[in-house]
Amino acid sequence: MTESEFLARWHAERESYAAWGLFVKNQIIAGLHASVERFDAHAFLKIPPKPRTKTDDSLIGKAFHRNKPYADPYVNIEDKVGVRFVVLLTSDIRKIQHVIEHSARWTCSLDRDYEAERDIRPLEFTYQSTHYVLKAAETFRTESEVEIQKDTPCEVQIRTLLQHAHSELTHDNIYKREPGSEIAKTVERTVAKSMALIEAVDDYFIRAVDELNSATKAEREALDTLATVYSEHIGFAPQTDLSNRLVLQAFRQNLGEDLRRRLTELLAQKPFIAERVKGRADAHYLFRQPWILLAYLMADSAPAATAERWPLTPDELRPVYTDLGRAFPAQV
Repeated sequence: MTESEFLARWHAERESYAAWGLFVKNQIIAGLHASVERFDAHAFLKIPPKPRTKTDDSLIGKAFHRNKPYADPYVNIEDKVGVRFVVLLTSDIRKIQHVIEHSARWTCSLDRDYEAERDIRPLEFTYQSTHYVLKAAETFRTESEVEIQKDTPCEVQIRTLLQHAHSELTHDNIYKREPGSEIAKTVERTVAKSMALIEAVDDYFIRAVDELNSATKAEREALDTLATVYSEHIGFAPQTDLSNRLVLQAFRQNLGEDLRRRLTELLAQKPFIAERVKGRADAHYLFRQPWILLAYLMADSAPAATAERWPLTPDELRPVYTDLGRAFPAQV
């Protein structure tokens, strides 16, 4: 195959590769939504994933001018389209791996696994990234009516944010050099030390996240309960922002395993609460938050203590006390 023939085929198929890359990205994100608890793409993915097709010159250089032993360069080059996922922790990488390895929409091969490489060479600190090649399991058409041929490949890279920063700084300058390039040993040692530091920081971050998750388990479970009861009794899903965390932390000792029962009993005994919340939700931010139900529960059962421990401004509590027919504590 000549360079002209290679480019002619690439130009004819580039749209299909781009569509396949977009499909892969969307399928992985959909899989994360289904498998990761409380998945928020904007928070989980530190850089928005964008499928990219190789430029003509990049492909021609790789296929014909880098002394690569390709039997069929067009078929053998499997990163004509690629998408990169950048996450915070190595534990997040495994969540994406789970989605990739359990999808029926493609066959996959793990072409680079930094954890396996680390096990083989435990004393070496080098380039870290997880690379898959995903090939379409069957010929199909996308929603935009672009045909994807069976076995069309897409490279998927998965990195942590620290790995990505390291790669952006060093990869083209260090690891992709041709054998025999002159690179100062001091530079190689500095790069290795930086990677060792990245591994240590990742270990500390994972430990910190595990400890935080354990410490906030009660609040997270209570927030799920509040959101569920809100949806059931108000008729639509609430919004959830940082204020919920502050309120739940303030009343952590009052949450308990029977929170759902206590909320349900309160709403059954005082049905006007759900009516007031629903009627004000469109116009008032606080009535769209799950914690509003906890505010009614606490103000009804312990009005003085609730006002004293309230972590936000008194304005959030005043309408709650008014609805319950209770005097708002003067000291607040």
